[in-house]
Amino acid sequence: MGLLQRYIAKTILASTVMVLLILLGLYTFMDFISELDDLGKGQYQLTDIASYIALSMPKRIYELLPVAALIGSVLGLGNLASQSELVVMRTSGVSVAQINKAVIVVALCLMFIAVFMGEVVRPPAEQKAREIQSVAQTGTVGSRSEHGFWTRDGFHFNHIKRILPDGRFAGISIYEFDSQHRLRIVTHAKEAQYKEDSWTLSDVVQSTIDEEGIRVRTVAHANWKSQLNPGMVNIVVVPPEFLPVWDLMEYINYLRDNHQAVEQYQMAFWMKIMMPLSSAVMVFLAVPFIFGPLRSAPVGGRILAGTLVGIGFHLFNQSFQHIGLVFGVLPWLSSAFPTLAFAGLGWYLMRRVH
Repeated sequence: MGLLQRYIAKTILASTVMVLLILLGLYTFMDFISELDDLGKGQYQLTDIASYIALSMPKRIYELLPVAALIGSVLGLGNLASQSELVVMRTSGVSVAQINKAVIVVALCLMFIAVFMGEVVRPPAEQKAREIQSVAQTGTVGSRSEHGFWTRDGFHFNHIKRILPDGRFAGISIYEFDSQHRLRIVTHAKEAQYKEDSWTLSDVVQSTIDEEGIRVRTVAHANWKSQLNPGMVNIVVVPPEFLPVWDLMEYINYLRDNHQAVEQYQMAFWMKIMMPLSSAVMVFLAVPFIFGPLRSAPVGGRILAGTLVGIGFHLFNQSFQHIGLVFGVLPWLSSAFPTLAFAGLGWYLMRRVH
């Protein structure tokens, strides 16, 4: 990549980062105001709110990246155009195709950032944020490790191997001790589901330990009374859009094997696949704007145009997703159509520039 192309790429990236920081600050302030409504609920204090908002920033960055990419690209290229730098480049023999190469580099960088934020940073950060919020508000105590989730309920110690995104437990073990701290009952269940004010265990194997030995019994279903409630489940349950792609794939296969509806999770899977491409399309869309209808517009006009197109894409994307779920449109089509439509718009405008 030549010197001029690196200069264009740096300018676009700098503008995109600036716009992203401004949008992030605005949304962070609104999130802070929203969280103040829960201040004092349980042990939820300002320090907990600050921690929750800080850990929620990766989510905001991921959501705002396409809009920031478009506005930042329009602003960056627009500044080059307003200072006649693009005119000098074109006069010197730099073609629109060469400028596009610099834009493509920026698009690839933003795609990498989107994948990194969405698949590596956002899931654990969002889970930790929910844990801080839920523990502070409900007062429940638990700990989670790579080997499962542990909670204490009086003389009961509960181990959940896996918490499914719909709130059910898979692979639960309940260890009950007496007042002398002796293990008395061990209960293993394949699944647990919360109904009304108790949990319903499935495929239960219970071992009772006393001076006479160990007695084992099995039942298909059993009720389990516990202080563990859905509020505590929210600590570790992450909505499908916050799960990594590989976890979504695994859970979709699980639902298919159990003949359950998978459309919502398939939609979340394809939305995560298309999101990095959306950021790239937004950057690509800025080029025909600058060399076309916005080449002589003031900076405020470019920002307004970029903002309107970015918001339009976001609303269209969200609306089409819900329409697809309601009318049974293929999940991949519902997720891909808005991005493909705006990519087609960018290609059409680019042809007019050439």
